[in-house]
Amino acid sequence: MVIDEETYKLPESNYYATEFNKRQIVLGNSFSDNHNHIKGWLKRMGGSYKKTSMFTIDRKGIIYKHFNPTKYSDFTNNKSVDKKIISITIENQGWLQKDLLSDTYFDWVGNIYKRRIKVFEKRWRGFNYWDPYTRKQIKSCVELIDYLCDKYNIPKDCVAHNTYIDGVEFFEGITYKSNFYKESTDLSPAWDYKKIKDKIKNKK
Repeated sequence: MVIDEETYKLPESNYYATEFNKRQIVLGNSFSDNHNHIKGWLKRMGGSYKKTSMFTIDRKGIIYKHFNPTKYSDFTNNKSVDKKIISITIENQGWLQKDLLSDTYFDWVGNIYKRRIKVFEKRWRGFNYWDPYTRKQIKSCVELIDYLCDKYNIPKDCVAHNTYIDGVEFFEGITYKSNFYKESTDLSPAWDYKKIKDKIKNKK
């Protein structure tokens, strides 16, 4: 596994420098492609935007480290949670809208969905169509989680679904943003939760 620590390294204005022990890993979507979420972090709020993550895994499976995992950001918008988590963003456009007349899909900001792979279809949280994740992303994600759990002594216990869990902030292991908030759509139904749980479990 190779982690690119330089290409998208964030300045300290994009996170909080105070260090905390970590007991959980939380995964979320970028809701964009072509690394646009990272470019957005650097431009918003005069460069002081802090709803960032420590890592991004792009569609090619390349892992980018943005800042030291001992620090924290506003990834979940709950400081008591964010101080004790390691955050990973999976590059993915998320839910899609379909224009039935043109048989075309659009993402949440109206961009035409141009990928040649088949859209994932499942009704969940008010939406029907989803941008699929890639095999390379899944492989890199499992490897990164395994590495982070070993390095920061986080249990290799992974939630096997993307629905809300009451008290999830006390769980020690791997979770998703949608486990924290009923309105969150990341990660989406296109992620194979049970397969990921099994792969991480076998890394013990």
